[in-house]
Amino acid sequence: MGNSRRPATAAAAVPASDLEVGFAKLQGDDFEYYMQTYSIVLGRHSRKKNQPYGGGDAHPDDVDVDLGILGGGMNVSRRHARIYYDFARRRFALEVLGKNGCLVEGVLHVPGSPPIKLDSQDLLQMGDAQFYFLLPSRSVFETDAAHRAGVPRVLPPPPSDDEEDEGGG
Repeated sequence: MGNSRRPATAAAAVPASDLEVGFAKLQGDDFEYYMQTYSIVLGRHSRKKNQPYGGGDAHPDDVDVDLGILGGGMNVSRRHARIYYDFARRRFALEVLGKNGCLVEGVLHVPGSPPIKLDSQDLLQMGDAQFYFLLPSRSVFETDAAHRAGVPRVLPPPPSDDEEDEGGG
């Protein structure tokens, strides 16, 4: 199955001002990707990228993480998997889109199977690309950098409708 070592979850050697923030992180031997949206698609770009496709700004097989350039090989589908935050269950999940499936902690999941719950430090494999799914160990509101920047630990409540109406109207 390959190297099953777990990466360090702390970035102690990186100054706090240089840290990137994301909901989750994908980390492989040669790359790291910070999820900054609630849903991303992993796959590979088509070789025929310059062909006209008729419509929109995005190419139909655009992906957020191109596993083709990360050594995923031809066993990676153009749209291989989607990682998203499942608000109803309050967790991250992986949906298999590609015909060759995905390995999560060594277990093969195929298209049509229910979404797979992702835990921090789960080892994922798509084609020949292996990487870890990582969650932050603490809230960005609790970091020293956030404290120095004056980020409040408790966010103030939104203004009520009554306050907006008091301005005269």
